[in-house]
Amino acid sequence: MNKVIVAPVDQGIESAAETIFTKSGGLDRLLKGKTRVWIKINAVDCRPETYTSPAVLEAVIKVLKSHGVKEICVIENCTQGNFTRLVFAATELGRICRRQGVTPLFLDEEPVEEISLPGLEQKARFPRSVIKELGRKERDLFFLNLPRLKTHSMTVVTLGLKNLFGLMDQRDRMHDHNDNLHGKLAAIGCLFPPDFTIIDGTKAVYYGHYPPEALLDRCLAPLGILVGGEEVTAVDTVTARILGYDAAEIEHLNLAGKLYGGCTDLDLIEVDGDLSRFTIKYPYTMLPDMPPDVRILRGSEKCCPEGCRNNTEAVLQFLYMDHNGQGGFTILMGKGFDKTTLEEIEGRILLAGKCAIEETGDLFLRNSGIERVYRSPACNDLSSTVRALTRLMKVNPLKLVPLHPAHSLILLIIARLKGSKARVAL
Repeated sequence: MNKVIVAPVDQGIESAAETIFTKSGGLDRLLKGKTRVWIKINAVDCRPETYTSPAVLEAVIKVLKSHGVKEICVIENCTQGNFTRLVFAATELGRICRRQGVTPLFLDEEPVEEISLPGLEQKARFPRSVIKELGRKERDLFFLNLPRLKTHSMTVVTLGLKNLFGLMDQRDRMHDHNDNLHGKLAAIGCLFPPDFTIIDGTKAVYYGHYPPEALLDRCLAPLGILVGGEEVTAVDTVTARILGYDAAEIEHLNLAGKLYGGCTDLDLIEVDGDLSRFTIKYPYTMLPDMPPDVRILRGSEKCCPEGCRNNTEAVLQFLYMDHNGQGGFTILMGKGFDKTTLEEIEGRILLAGKCAIEETGDLFLRNSGIERVYRSPACNDLSSTVRALTRLMKVNPLKLVPLHPAHSLILLIIARLKGSKARVAL
């Protein structure tokens, strides 16, 4: 059903969510008698504005409960370098779950199983519970996708389809997290299509998905909307238009349309709501604020924004802007470096990505002017990147979280005992 509703929240978020369900044929029709719901939120980190609004989550839970839903799980598997139990504890998300009597399901603590990715000659690991509950055509539960409205420095936007990337085991996200990322997103959407998607557009995040707190006043737009519908690519297409982008500019949407017939043609989507008032094209590339004494060398042959480049620069930026991170080192990413330039490098170095390591690693081991070489060995090994940059910039990783360090360590011990496979940056 290619109908997408854009609902303002000026009469309340709960009212807007109810309106979206009603205009989609009614929540009772959508649920089809199911009393179990899984809600996949967007909670990559506990830093401000990086996760689905707790107010939106609570409003949606209230609407579901008012329609007879008895069992609700809020599921997530946060970004590399972090673990989900910590994100819920350090934000209002955990308190919302407790207050509403719903169950948080930390996917990094679940047993995993390897399955094939449609359209790709590769496999990836997902929690067994996800495969069992979401990987079949006839489900026993209702799968609600509840992402945050954000641009993204690697994929232009991060909306409904990109939110499903969080279902994948952290250990497999860093492999082929390069220009192959778009195909992975389309494949996951094919494997685990949500029954319904509501995008939290109360505030839009732009200049990338991971802005430093110090720059938030330049990266937020109070749109005051929710966007929802049954077909995730149609919802993403409409929401991308709200951000100023045509679906043709977003590779994973195009691939999803080809792989499983997702609708990316705005002319074929019935839009309930006025799109004409959205006239700004919100930038998706990061702001240029970087530490002036860090030298960044990008390979001339290859330096994927989806891989070694943009997450490395995003971490560098927030450690510098929010945690007074120090510089005085060099970062190399990609491949295709001038040999003369390489021979002149001294001091501390971070080799970000396998391409830089393969091309320059041996050279720097022989160079007596090199103090220390840090490596982040996969295309997007975010855990290793955070670990290296916190050491290079003299930032205590335990202070990246708004909890007492002892509390964070206790949560990590609990998560490990529960089976967490999260790749933390300690």
